[in-house]
Amino acid sequence: MTGAGKQIDSQKLFNQQKDCKDYRPGLKVIIDDIKSQDNLASIFRVADAAGCNHIILQSDCEITKSKQFTRIARSTEKFINLEILSKTDLFESINKYKPLVAVEITTESKNIFDSVLPADCTFVIGNEQNGISNDLLQVCQQAIHIPMFGHNGSMNVSHALAIALFEWRRQQVKLAY
Repeated sequence: MTGAGKQIDSQKLFNQQKDCKDYRPGLKVIIDDIKSQDNLASIFRVADAAGCNHIILQSDCEITKSKQFTRIARSTEKFINLEILSKTDLFESINKYKPLVAVEITTESKNIFDSVLPADCTFVIGNEQNGISNDLLQVCQQAIHIPMFGHNGSMNVSHALAIALFEWRRQQVKLAY
């Protein structure tokens, strides 16, 4: 066979994915004040794909089980523990999520591809427009950014999280998959 190969059948794909489920170390994500249901649904989908099992949402965003949310999330909200906290409750319980790694361009952020990501950490992502709030940034132990090569200086929050989660996964677990 030459080229890129053939698509694998659904049973083989299912078996490969089933084998990877043993590598779910309990990675967590804190979402700071997200506004878009579509972004939230995309975050659930990418978090599940990377083996994340806990999302902490600090927001007044109403979680709906609309058909569109479920379609975009591909029903992954059924498999990820969702905790919705007020800002006060989040800060009262913040120590149980440390170390916190902010996915944000800051004065102290390091290129994600040059960073060593902690084995047991919580990624923090922010609002679509304003990023992570300054008070939450101040309690993060590390900030990482994704180098940008185009004209735009940022990317969609769910896409940035996908890169961060899979870079973390690449650093932590070597799979034969």
